[in-house]
Amino acid sequence: MPGDDPATQAILDAAVVEFEQHGFRRVALDDVARRAKVSRTTIYRRFASRDELVAAVIDRENAVLFANIAEELKSRRPQSNYYVEAFTLSIVRFQQHRVLTRMLADEPGLMLELAHRHWNAAVERMAVALRVIFPDGFAEQIGAEAVDQLADTILRYAAMLLLLPTRETLADAEDIRAFATAHFLPSLPAALRAVPV
Repeated sequence: MPGDDPATQAILDAAVVEFEQHGFRRVALDDVARRAKVSRTTIYRRFASRDELVAAVIDRENAVLFANIAEELKSRRPQSNYYVEAFTLSIVRFQQHRVLTRMLADEPGLMLELAHRHWNAAVERMAVALRVIFPDGFAEQIGAEAVDQLADTILRYAAMLLLLPTRETLADAEDIRAFATAHFLPSLPAALRAVPV
């Protein structure tokens, strides 16, 4: 993955704007280069292909999204439990993210393709966010494997909810929280459900 130099950040910032405006498959690298004020060669020095640039944008946007979710959950008292709140806020914030929802609407196949390629990294990022939001000592109490299982389960249910139609109305956080309580929470491994948060 390319580094954090200013040119790379300018390219990623420009790509976000272009992807939001034109969709992931239709963006020309010349437009990204022009917006970033770099040459096309500069882009190719940092990203081997357009797909690698797309993956880098998604990775960065997900990192910011998960960090924001962790910070928000840490700063407020959950209305139900941490499992349900982490799931609910993840869905709500994803739905509000213009670039990620554009990808979901325009390119659900691309989202699945990227999930196949980057699933482990996404699970690790979600696990880091969970360790931030849990009460002190809770992650150690349930163990690293259980945290990873929870992260994986949250992402799987989120992907299902975001990609597949549902007969239930999921218009707001309360609807999503009710879905999480009825469906997501009972699906968690017994080891997690045995230790309430």
